Parts: sequence; structure tokens; C-alpha cells
Amino acid sequence: MFGMRFVPRVASTAAPRLACGNKYLPHWARAFSTHDEGVLEYLLKVEKDGEEYYRELAANAPNKGFARIFNMLADEEEKHYAAIEDMAHSGETRLGKSTILGATKTIFEQVRADPSVDFLSSKDQLAVYTEAREIEARNRDEYIARAKSVTDPKVRALFELVAAEEQKHYVMLDELIQFIGKAEPGSGRWTESAEFNRLDDELYDGYKY
Repeated sequence: MFGMRFVPRVASTAAPRLACGNKYLPHWARAFSTHDEGVLEYLLKVEKDGEEYYRELAANAPNKGFARIFNMLADEEEKHYAAIEDMAHSGETRLGKSTILGATKTIFEQVRADPSVDFLSSKDQLAVYTEAREIEARNRDEYIARAKSVTDPKVRALFELVAAEEQKHYVMLDELIQFIGKAEPGSGRWTESAEFNRLDDELYDGYKY
């Protein structure tokens, strides 16, 4: 898959919308206020859309390393969905802090060391990746706002945790954009040093937004 050109159809892929028209919340979720129940249903839709969006980006990534990054993001959105569903069902969640930034740093180092990677095709996708980054910023802000509005303290704690995780996703994508932008296509060199200092999960774990 290394060196594969970007498939244009991804550019027209509908980005996840912060809206909920379908019934994602299970019928047994009745332990919360009407307001909190509506928030949980809304965010289930957001996470489901996000997983599907990243699977699409992974399927059309220009190299195996970037495909892994987008599949990791999809996996994280899937975990968030399960955590919200667990909260709705039992009032508890098993969601823990991710190590996704450390994994991303390793992938970047592997991609940088591989002379077969075609960064020209990656630069063709910068607009798509920029859109994904902005979606993560909106999702982070959405969880921050929802955490302030819900009445159940456990739901609030979950949303604060997910907000921190969404910030990690934002940083991942921002670093990806910078990584691609600094590359000299076909040269195997970078115009600027790429140290990936922000790709440290501990910088964001437990941060209160």
C-alpha cells in the first residue's frame, strides 16, 4: 500500500455531524434524567459516525503507517461508544486512558525511516486531514460543554475523560499534518526537525478543560 495514490472519493466523504436523529440509546437506559439520557443518545451517534469516518480514511490512506493511525482513531471512537453505552446501561464505565499518542510517535518514526513512502500523495490529502482535525476540536469542545450541563457526576466524569481523549486525537492529527508538511517529497528528508514532542499521552491525561 506504500506509495498508493489517494482515492478521490474520500474527499467527498461526509464528515461526522454533531447531530442525532436516530435512536441509539437502548430502551433499558432509564436511570438518568431526561436531559442526561438525551445527551447520551446524542453522543452515541457522534461516536458511531466518527468510527465510520476514520475507517474510511484508513481504507484510503496513502501508506500503511497512516492507515494504522486512522484505524487506531476508529478503534478509540468505538471504545468511546462502548463506554457511553455502558454508562447508559449500568451507570458505570470501563474506559481507561489511552496510549494512542505514544503509538502514533512510533508509527511516525517508522514512516520517516521508510524510503519507499511517497509523501507527495500524502500532501494531496492535507485538506481531508485538516477537516478531521477540526472535527476532533469540535468533538472535544462538545464533550466539555456536555460535561458542564449533565446532572449525573459519573456521566460528567466520563465526558471529561473523553474530552481529554479527543484532545489527544486533535494533537495526533495536527502532528500528522505538520509531519506531512515538513517532508520533502521523494527525498527522505525533512525541511524541519520532526521531534514529535507533543506525542506524549501523559501531557493530556487528567487534564481539566
